Amino acid sequence: MFGINFNRLVTATAVIAICCGTSFAAPAKMGMHKMTKVSAKKTNLVHKGKAAKIEQPEQNLSEEELFAMALESKHISKDGSTLTDTRDGKIYKVEIRGDKAWMKNNLSFSLSTPKQCLLEDEGNCKKFGRFYSHNEASKACPSGWHLPNDGEWRDYQKDQSKLDWNNLGKGGCKDWDGYCEGDNTGHYWSASKVKKNTARSWEFRSAGRSINRTDESLSKGLYVRCVADLR
Repeated sequence: MFGINFNRLVTATAVIAICCGTSFAAPAKMGMHKMTKVSAKKTNLVHKGKAAKIEQPEQNLSEEELFAMALESKHISKDGSTLTDTRDGKIYKVEIRGDKAWMKNNLSFSLSTPKQCLLEDEGNCKKFGRFYSHNEASKACPSGWHLPNDGEWRDYQKDQSKLDWNNLGKGGCKDWDGYCEGDNTGHYWSASKVKKNTARSWEFRSAGRSINRTDESLSKGLYVRCVADLR
């Protein structure tokens, strides 16, 4: 009673296809779609293979060659002693500490007026570098260099026997309409912010060879020492 005549079923299906325009090519299209995905995967693998081959030469470089490339990319001399700021041609002494390069002079790139100088004297800008608000300091370093954060400053000053106190502890700061003592103190921004409307700063006192770590108003004028990652 419930037997099925398969010949009739096939015939009926064919009639429906002819009358209604139904296409039975979908499974074939699905198959092609799957094949396309597979091809795409193969293509990606090929591209990845090419990328790996391109990177391979750098992986074969020696530590000395990689270090030389890092120095060149930061515009540091081959002997690692000076940085040339390509924006204005000024040259700064540099010291290598582990995998970082530090400027040994305060940044002197001009962003505004003589008000960036101690006592608004351009001669002091040449001698001590320029004062920057924290906003200015965050964008003042050359390409590839950055304003050190609080952690980087902590690492920098750990071995105080290596610090150039007469260099670090001079030039003071710009405090509103006045100036900090310039003969025995130097004040520097870090990139770190802890309290609202302030940023972490470091004060080096050359006379007593002491260091103060404070939070200063973002508008205050402090010096900048830029640092670069060599790895």
